[in-house]
Amino acid sequence: MRTDEYLDQEIDLVEPFDGPAIQFSHIQPDDTGLRPYQSAIKHEVYNLWDKMNNVMLQMPTGTGKTIVFTSIVRDIRRWCISNSPDSKILIIAHRRELIAQASDKLGSIVHGIIQSGIPMKLNRAIQVASIQTFMSRRHYETMRRERFDFIIIDEAHHSMAPGYQKLWEMFPNSKKLGVTATPWRMSHSGFRTLFNDIVLSRSIEWFVNNGYLSNYDYVSIRRDSELQRSINSIDRYGVDGDYLEAELSEMFDKDKIRAELFKSYKKFCDGKKGIIYAIDRRHAANIRDLYATRGVAICMIDGTTPAEERKEMIEQFKQGEIQVIVNVNIFSEGFDCPDIEFIQLARPTKSLALYLQQVGRGLRISKNKTISIILDNVGLYNRFGTPMSNRHWRYHFEGHDGGEGYNDGTGITRDISFEEHDRTPDYSEDDEEMVVVEHAEGGQQVRPNEANQAAKLGDFNIFRKNGLYGMCDSHNRTIIPPMYEDMHPYYRGRIPFKQNGLWGIMLKDGTIKVKPKYYYIGPFIDGRAEVRNTVDSEPYYINGDSKELTIIR
Repeated sequence: MRTDEYLDQEIDLVEPFDGPAIQFSHIQPDDTGLRPYQSAIKHEVYNLWDKMNNVMLQMPTGTGKTIVFTSIVRDIRRWCISNSPDSKILIIAHRRELIAQASDKLGSIVHGIIQSGIPMKLNRAIQVASIQTFMSRRHYETMRRERFDFIIIDEAHHSMAPGYQKLWEMFPNSKKLGVTATPWRMSHSGFRTLFNDIVLSRSIEWFVNNGYLSNYDYVSIRRDSELQRSINSIDRYGVDGDYLEAELSEMFDKDKIRAELFKSYKKFCDGKKGIIYAIDRRHAANIRDLYATRGVAICMIDGTTPAEERKEMIEQFKQGEIQVIVNVNIFSEGFDCPDIEFIQLARPTKSLALYLQQVGRGLRISKNKTISIILDNVGLYNRFGTPMSNRHWRYHFEGHDGGEGYNDGTGITRDISFEEHDRTPDYSEDDEEMVVVEHAEGGQQVRPNEANQAAKLGDFNIFRKNGLYGMCDSHNRTIIPPMYEDMHPYYRGRIPFKQNGLWGIMLKDGTIKVKPKYYYIGPFIDGRAEVRNTVDSEPYYINGDSKELTIIR
């Protein structure tokens, strides 16, 4: 049954709150088991709930959002027992894994589960529900008669879907909390029609620096690779705005490209435990077969895999009996396995949310893991930046396009030049070489010089600290302090940099060569860099190999 059966348009918020009179800022919280940042963000939610009904909470994948909202549920339930015994709490999600995870985190707290195939116990004050089952024709009338004064929505970036919006009509006066790692929509229209405000956590960079997320090496195809050019040339999209799977499969499910996947796996991740994200079932099966014939203990899971078989394979994976899982749209949300050592991206996407959900599976910390590897075989880094790139989530929550530097992919346009060549793409070994584009360890993130990738990082490397970029030498001695919004790799004495939203070029000692007045200056690739004077102007190129920077038309 479709979840949008009862609603086909967005609804407006209904204020005032007529539920139990609770001052959340005065509530006696139980912060047992919470890290300091989790406790602090919980209190931020309570402060906003004193002023409004509908709050969104953003926390990066792997930082414990399920732990935070189940702690909130415990606090509320303890208050309700004494002050509003008829109140009920609803936790709602769209995947079995998320429902199981929430139920598991509630532990010994008595709760019911509303999900197909499981007997309902609606007399219990806390319910964990599947949105599909909750909104089905069979259960809709029963559910709307329930008294849910508090509603927690997991993976709330899906909340603009009609089935979720119906919750606001059914329970207009409830306190609602939507939790997500990625408050972002493909349409860039935001979440303001449902949520009054958003609580933002620390950045991924902060969590890595403070040991709450894993150190990592990010390895990607080059910006000028044949594969990246072919991805940029795609001009057919699905109704959701993302690439058509059939188009991707036809273009990338080829022997030579899959051979590149395995080559990069052997080079960077051989023997490690990880997840591969594939385009569709056929693509996943072909990857599985290739890796299996090369001796890798690998399995495949997609939406057609029977529940019991999926459960058994996941358990074997967690126990180490299976080394690699290749999947199709399964392990982007709600999958918790901290000792994952690598993520391999084999599926192009235009969705920032999907990208961060996928790479986030590999960033959880584990006592036996010192670093994670992210293998980006489809150049998502070239669209979205690395996991630690600056992201202005409030802009996306509000529904504003953040523009250049916000790393949501809107600045990437089709590569028309690819279509102008009447030839078959040559995915040669040299052309598709994978390079380390960011190394994250402790308090410093080094962006290696792409011109010197082979055995050493080169003489000068871009690094990031506290959200700003600088440059260091090969011994990590700071040459240019971290004071710029962005920087591209050093090239023949020149570094494109971004300051106050505009791009310029500096020399290796920090002297400004070209004042920051351009909308965009790209990295030097094959001796030239793309330049755009304004957001609407046509791009042109400058020659970085000449003594003076000259324009190439």
